[in-house]
Amino acid sequence: MSRGPLDPSRIVVGKPLPFSVYTADGKLLLAAGRVVETDRLRDLILRSGQRTEYASGNGGADAEEAERARAARENTEREEQAAAVAARATPLERLQKDYTTSTEGRHLSISMAKSDADKAIPVQLMGVHSRSIIVTAPVNPDGSLVPILPGQSWLCRTFQMTSVFRFTAVAMKAAFEPFPHAYLKLTKDVEHRRVRGAPRAKVLLQAELSAPNTMPCFVIDLSTSGARLVIDSGLALPKGAPAQLKATLDVLGRQYEMTLDGTVVNAFGPSDSRHPECAFYGLKFGSPSEREGLILHGYVGDHLVSEFHVLWQMLQMAARLEG
Repeated sequence: MSRGPLDPSRIVVGKPLPFSVYTADGKLLLAAGRVVETDRLRDLILRSGQRTEYASGNGGADAEEAERARAARENTEREEQAAAVAARATPLERLQKDYTTSTEGRHLSISMAKSDADKAIPVQLMGVHSRSIIVTAPVNPDGSLVPILPGQSWLCRTFQMTSVFRFTAVAMKAAFEPFPHAYLKLTKDVEHRRVRGAPRAKVLLQAELSAPNTMPCFVIDLSTSGARLVIDSGLALPKGAPAQLKATLDVLGRQYEMTLDGTVVNAFGPSDSRHPECAFYGLKFGSPSEREGLILHGYVGDHLVSEFHVLWQMLQMAARLEG
């Protein structure tokens, strides 16, 4: 242990002390490694501190080591707190956090395959220009990129609004900056089939379900005729069971409290491998009132318009040209 007089030049605001500072009667004023956070604290040290003390002959190195140890300790404490919070979170809370931060579903989804016999690979639509589209590069299950060569034909499928589209696109080029993506050009071969009477939007809407016991749930897609929702997998719902859904919908800045009667028509179970403790169900609404139908339509439309409008128009026009 080495001691010495106070050196003001080594007491710097915003930096850790390279030594411990003591008062004249031997009381510790500030330990080595503690950060001098303000000018006021520095002035206090200079007024009250009478001597310094190093743990060894290299005070600066000791201070740096102490600061590293303190930072590592604080980082460990933060990680332990985060793990404790995650452990306390319910399955639905974990799903909400995951779905909120995930980019999945924020872009239109298209599947690509080299032929009907090949496995389709999902990609995300990033842009549209005339009859050309930009998509994220297809990725194999092992994370490697699927090669895309200029002139290759790809069989593409997508579900938009109320219709399924099947079309052939020719690869123009692939690029890797700022992210791996590909440019495709539509051919004249576009098939269009209407499969749903009302459009359905991807949402993440907190709600309450009674069937007959009341339980929290999230609606993950919604239409004027039904919804797909997720609950804790420990709360099973039998197919055909009557249910009541309560939720608050925001339409044009106004809040609408909705209570919708329906029937459980599909039980998908834990269909998201990332969340095995969550079960997914399909709910068909009974007969919403005219007001309820208009509110649902407005809410769904708000979620669809910015995402679907461009691709919908392009594919509809191509399908009409073929017809």
